[in-house]
Amino acid sequence: MYPVLIKIGPITIYTYGFFIFLGVLVGYLVCLQEAKKEEVDKNAFSNIILWTLIFSFLGAKFLYIIVDFKYFIKDPLSTIRSGFVFYGGIISGTITLFLLTKKYKISFLKFADIIALGLPLGHALGRIGCFCYGCCYGKPTTSWIGLLFSPDSPAGYLGLKVIPTQLISAAFLIVIFIILWNLRKKKRFYGQLALTYIILYSFFRFLIEFWRGDPRGQFLFLSTSQIIALTLFVLSCIFWIKLKRTS
Repeated sequence: MYPVLIKIGPITIYTYGFFIFLGVLVGYLVCLQEAKKEEVDKNAFSNIILWTLIFSFLGAKFLYIIVDFKYFIKDPLSTIRSGFVFYGGIISGTITLFLLTKKYKISFLKFADIIALGLPLGHALGRIGCFCYGCCYGKPTTSWIGLLFSPDSPAGYLGLKVIPTQLISAAFLIVIFIILWNLRKKKRFYGQLALTYIILYSFFRFLIEFWRGDPRGQFLFLSTSQIIALTLFVLSCIFWIKLKRTS
């Protein structure tokens, strides 16, 4: 809707980039507050967060290229400049987090709970950025919920109203944040917040994918994100049962 936030002379600040930055900042501050309560060393926390973020973005971009590989072959620079696949960031970020917590001798599950608090709120702001840019849009619709995007945006090239899946996702992510924030003082074991986040988000992501209208990687009748969501949902439920039994 509003791809450019501010333009002063040669300087242009894009709304998508601004909300991505804001999401990272807000997520970091939430995690920092929780890390202090959990008495995690500040230097170790900063280093782990920094490298986890870097590899999360790289993983999200890498999976985006894989999903849209045929477009990448046709126009590599355009694909590199465009979006990300969130689950690519989750997978690469989790691997990075595991390795770094081992290095700093910090509980991986404790740190995962800390990140789980900031992640949905930061992700929600990122989805607002998607809405402003017009990516990650829904299928065409004639219902009241449909919105007409600018014709020069990814969501507006057909000239039809589409389901604002970005805003729906942002709203649900805020709900997840509220649930986790209230759960943090009642959790029974380390890893509970992280697993709750993955279970809730994977369930939602599996459903919202049926209403997504942007190009999706696909296997049989499911999108790439649905396959990953289903896998993570099942694995998280298994780990939940195991951790709860040992708590």
